[in-house]
Amino acid sequence: MTAGGRLFAVGEAAASHGVYRPGGTALNAGQVGSTRAAQYIAARCQGDAPDNFGLPAAAALTEMAALADACRADTGNVRALWQYAAGEMSRCGAAIRDPAQIRAYGKQVEAQLADFAQTVKAGSRTELAMVYRLRDMLLSQRAYLTAMEDYTAHGGKSRGSALYTDLTGGVKPFGQLPDTFTFALDETENPLVQELWYEDGVCRPAWRAPLPIPGDDDFFENVWRSYRETGNID
Repeated sequence: MTAGGRLFAVGEAAASHGVYRPGGTALNAGQVGSTRAAQYIAARCQGDAPDNFGLPAAAALTEMAALADACRADTGNVRALWQYAAGEMSRCGAAIRDPAQIRAYGKQVEAQLADFAQTVKAGSRTELAMVYRLRDMLLSQRAYLTAMEDYTAHGGKSRGSALYTDLTGGVKPFGQLPDTFTFALDETENPLVQELWYEDGVCRPAWRAPLPIPGDDDFFENVWRSYRETGNID
């Protein structure tokens, strides 16, 4: 959801949804996200709602209409570009992550986003819908690849379900595997939290210390009720 020009990740968009998270978590995330957005609106937005939301919405619709006009063609290529992008991301940025391939494909994604309207074409209404989805997918890939590249630049190594190719200090679990499977485990686990901003076509990563865990430990429902009543401010 958006508010006052800001984007708030809520529920499924906040990655708190799916087989690895209980359904209630997504609902709770939606409640918290909606409340935070409402607080932001109340604190910063003045005047009637059309002034705050109508103009940005109209600008977004104008931008999307211009993109549709620029991408319309007799013969479309968006399906092929979609398949290529999905395959390349799976090849270099899935469970097996080669830093060199991540950098190379990241440059391709950056170039395609820069020339998106000139290179992506839709020949039908169905393909036009895929144009918007392809753009969203490339933006997501740009963010993920930037985060992965920055992670390895800060000395990040393989951990969890992600194996980063390390040809200098790594080993292969089995000798018959390709060199891509050469990895080194992260023994230290950097305590910092990586954050990423996307603005004006530029992804900017940064690192910060994690926020302290509150001393009180209670059921979510009780904390949420207290937050609604007092804002959890003593």
